[in-house]
Formats: sequence, structure tokens, C-alpha cells
Amino acid sequence: MENMIKLTGLRKAFGGLEILRDISFTLPKGNVLSIIGPSGSGKSTTLRIITQLEKADDGNLEIAGETLFSSVDGKAVYTTPDKERAIGLKTGLVFQQFNLFPHFSVLRNITEAQKAVLRRSKDEAEEKAISLLRKMGIADKAKQYPYQLSGGQQQRVSIARALALDPEVLFFDEPTSALDPELTREILKVIRELAEEKMTMAVVTHEMHFARAISDWAIFMDKGVIVEEGTPEALFGDPQEERTKKFIASFEE
Repeated sequence: MENMIKLTGLRKAFGGLEILRDISFTLPKGNVLSIIGPSGSGKSTTLRIITQLEKADDGNLEIAGETLFSSVDGKAVYTTPDKERAIGLKTGLVFQQFNLFPHFSVLRNITEAQKAVLRRSKDEAEEKAISLLRKMGIADKAKQYPYQLSGGQQQRVSIARALALDPEVLFFDEPTSALDPELTREILKVIRELAEEKMTMAVVTHEMHFARAISDWAIFMDKGVIVEEGTPEALFGDPQEERTKKFIASFEE
């Protein structure tokens, strides 16, 4: 099976403090990976490095068969800027705080990057946007502005915006952390539907039951390392490491 993500030996430090140490995993095409762990364990930083919002210090990363960076003499050496941009288009990231442009309508939030990055015409970009809004169940919100939407609707717009650029891998960084339980269910339903369509995804989440139900593989991170990984049945049902057991048990109390 083709690996969409192949990450080995990732290392990252901020101000001398090592945030990530030897992070390695693969994500096969069409699979869903869940990454769980306490706050500050390095989950979000890992996603930010893969999606080029942060630079790695060391390691190797291939995305859809293309090398973004590789380890040379203990340092991450990146490919050319042109290739970086091309590889960047293969990934999409949905943030926990939506990150929509408040002064743009819903429609423009989704069309702007298509026109700027993919050079789509206004009509093409709008057709794609409306199709995605329909898929998200909010086609009637196209002319509204983010402040007029609920948190769940805003998050669905941000998912549509990420999908509009046709990424090969979609990353979610705590997509429901800013939402109440009812709106959380809405977003988890959208992600579940994308999984059923075999969208390749990695999800950083605290929704343990959802992660267990949706994932093909799950990783538990703590203090910048992968403590344990395995199938959802193994990781959630029969964890082997004490730290994993305590973390999962804390959600069942």
C-alpha cells in the first residue's frame, strides 16, 4: 500500500528545549491516523512541521512520494522552494480555531486561495466552493460572514476551504476543541464521512471514542516522543505502557 506520509527521526527544539524526539510513522493512502496525548506532548508541532508551518531540525519526510526534507549530518535539509510549494499543495490543515477571514464572506473564504494558489477562474472556484458547502450541509450560508455562523458551521467552512485545494492528505488539529458537545458531533460526522470516502487523514484529537471508531492506526505521544502505537483496538482496548493506560483511563472516569 502506498504511503502518503513517511516520517522518520523527526526532531525539533525551541530555545534549547527539545519538543520532538525521533518521531517516526507512516500513513498509508486512504487510511486515518489518530494522534492522542496530553497538551504539550508535541502533537500539534508534528502536524505543523508536516504542513510547513514550522521547520524541522532533523529527520526525513516524504509526502506522496516527494521528499520535503532529509537528514544530512544531523540536520534537516529541505528541498528547493519551488518543490516545497508543490509538496505543500498535497496537504491541507484544519485548525482548532477555524482561522477564517472575518471580512470575507463564506464563499470568498473558500474561493480566494483557489484563485491565488491554483489559478482557478472565479467561476471554477465558486463552483468548487458551492459543491463543498453543499457537501458540508451549509450551501445556504455562502453569502454570510463568519460572525453570523455557529462554531460548528465555521469549522465546516474551514474544512471546505482545506478541501477546495484538493489536498492528498488532510490534517485536523483538535478540530472540535472549541465546540460544545452538540457541535462536536456535527464535525465528527463530517470527518467520519470523509473517512468513508477514503480520504487520507491524520487527526489530533481528545475524542477517544471517535478516534477508536474511525482510525486505522493510533499513536499516543507524551513529552515529545511516541510512547505507544498500534491498531485502535490494541491501543485503546489493551494499552501496554503505563503512561498510555493512565491517559486513556483519565477519559473514562
